[in-house]
Amino acid sequence: MKSSAFGDRHGGVSVPDERGAPGSKRRRMRLLLTGLCAGVLSSAIVAGAPFAAGDVHADRLAGPYGRGAAAVWLVLPDSPLRGVVVFGHGWKLTPPSPGHPWVDQFRPWLDHLAAGGSAVIFPNYQLGSGDAGDVTRVQDFAAAIRTGYVRLGRPNVPFVAFGYSFGASLAFYYAANARAWRLPVPRAVQATFPAGMIPGAQLPVLDRSVRVLIQVGDADTEAGSGGADAFWNWLSSHPAPLKSYEVIHSSPQLAATHAAPKATSPAARRAFWAPLDRLIALARGG
Repeated sequence: MKSSAFGDRHGGVSVPDERGAPGSKRRRMRLLLTGLCAGVLSSAIVAGAPFAAGDVHADRLAGPYGRGAAAVWLVLPDSPLRGVVVFGHGWKLTPPSPGHPWVDQFRPWLDHLAAGGSAVIFPNYQLGSGDAGDVTRVQDFAAAIRTGYVRLGRPNVPFVAFGYSFGASLAFYYAANARAWRLPVPRAVQATFPAGMIPGAQLPVLDRSVRVLIQVGDADTEAGSGGADAFWNWLSSHPAPLKSYEVIHSSPQLAATHAAPKATSPAARRAFWAPLDRLIALARGG
């Protein structure tokens, strides 16, 4: 697969130093330091995560952990952890710009997931320059998920996999290989505008208990329906009640182009966010 086929062009708590502070000022600053650290650590405990003070940013973003393409970001919930979403971004043609990691592009959606009690594992899986769309991306995706899982403290909660474009393809490879990778098997997969099969990567039969939603856009001229159809054929023996193939139809409120899942309009939220919310609720037994 050529990198340009599905290109996406968009691509710790600081505390005061109390040394030299006299008398009551020093005590006030010590209390401030204690409060800030306690807030960070309580956030980590809520999420079940073995983070040290300073690991978690003020906006509940943690990371990156790991190196290069295997690095991972985490978005932590502000309430007791109820689940984990592995979120696969689309293919990038350029590296992230300084101070603007790829995770920022989807922050409204990721923050929405965290507000519902899910921690989000957001793998880099590529560098954005000179990446091959092959088994190496699968390996980096797996390594990043593993790092995120460990950082979260290996929580015993439902996992759900979401992916967009090439990330949607990776979501299927994770779901199908999770046991072999010694990772939690996701209870559901939402593959939005998937790119297609990944050369050289093993794709065993999916666990029959996993719910699957595949989405294609009627105006998507980049991914089209080729990748979705390939995965749908792979799922031919999967239980019919647990799989769904949905065509997102364009409307005056939403053009169902390849870029549509990156939008945050009410129409985009209904088309892409709401189905994932439903899968998460079902995964939790709701």
